[in-house]
Amino acid sequence: MTNSNPLSLDFLISKPEAAAQVLQSLEDQEAAMYLQEVPVRIVAPVLQEMQVWPASRILDQLSLEQNAAIFAQLPYQTVAALLRLQQRERRTELLAVLPAKLARSLSMSLIYQENTVGAWMDMSTPGFFPELTAAECLALLKKSADSFGTSLVIINQSHQVIGMVGLDKLLASPDEKILGQLMDAAQQPLAAEMSIQMAVNLSDWHCYPLLPVRNSSGVYLGTVTRSVLRTALKKAPSADASLGDSLLSHLARAMIVTATGMVQMAPDSHASWLSDTGGSYHDD
Repeated sequence: MTNSNPLSLDFLISKPEAAAQVLQSLEDQEAAMYLQEVPVRIVAPVLQEMQVWPASRILDQLSLEQNAAIFAQLPYQTVAALLRLQQRERRTELLAVLPAKLARSLSMSLIYQENTVGAWMDMSTPGFFPELTAAECLALLKKSADSFGTSLVIINQSHQVIGMVGLDKLLASPDEKILGQLMDAAQQPLAAEMSIQMAVNLSDWHCYPLLPVRNSSGVYLGTVTRSVLRTALKKAPSADASLGDSLLSHLARAMIVTATGMVQMAPDSHASWLSDTGGSYHDD
């Protein structure tokens, strides 16, 4: 770090929210190069304040060890959200180096029966916090080489779905308008455990071409389109079918065996993970 860099350690410590806004405006590689030199205990609170999508892209640029160390300082729901947005290969590599208990929990959270919405959702679609302005949101979208479709999902700080914003509405809005003022709060997300047969026939498809997907606690998991669900109906087992010998069942068993093996191989410690209370992994 040079003296000319405006992101001093004091600034990161005292104003993590402001620092988060600066970092997410940078190119991913530039932000990552800077954070490589910053202690993890200082980086984690700043990443916690960032929009999830740019934070995940920055983490992709860091070493696996630094990424895992940052995860150890963050609440479980934030870790899960960041992991879902990271590249698939990167996600697999991270699960291998994370603490065994956490890796097992995260691995199991990615598995859904083939005849449910969760098995067909797109986890790479980010959610945005309602405090983000229209101008800031558009700037983030322009940084991405991927398409976000025609609608954006809005989430709160607990990563629960609270609404949606059409891209056309965002483009036509004043720069200073925040997403919370633009969103449609009446839109109900699909439950990840909902059957494909039920989801594909919902009336909500008349409002949006894609819908957000949530878990049983309302936490945002990804999005799904009606066309994907229609395709899934042709491939997935019937609603009353069990996992049986499906590909998903083999995957589930493999991940359970792998995660269990990781626990058995892990050195003894008093490590714990508070997954449902917003806590973070720590060693007593």
